[in-house]
Amino acid sequence: MNIHHMDFTVAICTYNGAKRIPEVLECLYKQVDLEGIKWEVIVVDNNSTDNTVEIVSKYAQNWRLDCQLRCVFEPVQGLAAARQKAIESAKSNFIGFLDDDNLPVENWVYEAYIFGRQNSQIGTYGSIIYPKLDTPIPSYFKQINSLLAVNNPGESSFCYARDAKPRKVPAGAGCVVRKQAWLEYVPPKLSRHGRDENKNKMAGCGEDTEALYHIQNSRWEIWHNPQMKIYHHIEPRRLERDYLLKLSRGFGLANYTFRLTRLYPWQRPFMPLLTPFYIISDAYKLIFYYSRYRNKFATDISKACEFQGRIGRFMSSFSFLK
Repeated sequence: MNIHHMDFTVAICTYNGAKRIPEVLECLYKQVDLEGIKWEVIVVDNNSTDNTVEIVSKYAQNWRLDCQLRCVFEPVQGLAAARQKAIESAKSNFIGFLDDDNLPVENWVYEAYIFGRQNSQIGTYGSIIYPKLDTPIPSYFKQINSLLAVNNPGESSFCYARDAKPRKVPAGAGCVVRKQAWLEYVPPKLSRHGRDENKNKMAGCGEDTEALYHIQNSRWEIWHNPQMKIYHHIEPRRLERDYLLKLSRGFGLANYTFRLTRLYPWQRPFMPLLTPFYIISDAYKLIFYYSRYRNKFATDISKACEFQGRIGRFMSSFSFLK
């Protein structure tokens, strides 16, 4: 018996997104080619302190007749907890994740639903993500755009191979997951979750990537769907040097978790034996990079970000001691 009452779910995880989320909802309101498709939009309020819920409620009063718009609450701060709440709350087997600054093109929902329905072996598939900036594109943007979830793998669909080097998965923003695949293989609580005790906003960097590695290790495939396109509205503050350096360090700190998650479950108990070798390797790469580019850190943001990422990767190897 089919327990899913919807064909497709759009899940928007937000924290204090009252100023950002109207733009996302406007894009969803304008979606086309959805005749005969039952879909819903879930806004996961991740313990917001602003009027996010009131904003969503106002939209719900005059929403599309072919779509439900509702809000659910997740008190545990962090993207991992918010997405787990979305999975549990969704009434469909396909959940398309949008951040509260992701703007889908007008046929995004249709293309996302069709691709999943036509490919039963695929557990997850990602979008092309274009940048939308309020200021001129800075000269260093191409070197750091992946930090900001800007991703264009091309106009042809392909499978993210598990044995590829380097191993990749799509960005979590604009990604669609099959609920069955998530429930089967993604732990309810991930290693990368929420904020640390010092309220470090970058502590949860890599939460979505960790979840996708779990699915990639399973019987399900992960694909790129070029027909799904979104724009990432990037605020000017996120292009500032200090923000980018902290973001780079945060992603670097997730590296140990990524290494562990990329292994098959039977391989993970051996990870502590490999950790000293990772520490030595990361230390060598860090020292080499510093000696080669230290004079450029003050003027080249991309080089400074890469250095912070390498510091984070070196530090992440010590997490097994906790």
